[in-house]
Amino acid sequence: MVTVRVVEPEDVPVLWAMAELPHTGATADPSVPVPLPTACTAPDQFPDLADPFASILGMGGNLYVAETDGHLVGMASFRPTSLPARAEVTHVRVHPALRRRGIGRELMAAVEAGAASRGFKETWLDTATNMPVAMSFYEGLGYTEVGRETRPDWHWTLVYYLKNLPAFPPSQ
Repeated sequence: MVTVRVVEPEDVPVLWAMAELPHTGATADPSVPVPLPTACTAPDQFPDLADPFASILGMGGNLYVAETDGHLVGMASFRPTSLPARAEVTHVRVHPALRRRGIGRELMAAVEAGAASRGFKETWLDTATNMPVAMSFYEGLGYTEVGRETRPDWHWTLVYYLKNLPAFPPSQ
C-alpha cells in the first residue's frame, strides 16, 4: 500500500538520494535497494531541494512524497510560475525498483489536486526525448505537448507539456 503525503523535514535527506537515482533507461530496476540511504548534501543540479520548505512550499507550491512500508519511494512537486494560473510540476521521481505500479499516477494526482485547490488552472512540465517512458506517462495522464527546445550542446530535445486542471470544488 502506498501513502502520498506532504513532505516532512526528516524526509529531505532521502529525497536528496532519490533525486540522484537514474531516471532514464529501464522503467524498473529491482536491484536498487528500497530503503535508500540518506544523502549528506542536496544534489547540485537541484538546488531547490536543499531547502524545499523555502524554495517550493514557501513560494506557494507543495512537495509530496510516496511512502510504502515505512520507506520513501517517490516524490513530486508543484510551484507557481510567472503566469498566475499556471503551476510548474517538478521533481517527479519513483524509486527504480517500484516503477510501473501506479505510484507516479498517485503522486501526479496529488500534485494536480493540490495545484487546483490553490487556484491554479493548468499544470506545466517538461521532460526530454531521451525519456520516452516519461513522455508516454505524461501523455497518458492527459498532458498535451506544447513545444520543444533543443540546443547544440544537448544530445536530447526538451519537450514541454500542459494540462488544464478541473475546477476544484469549494470546501464544504
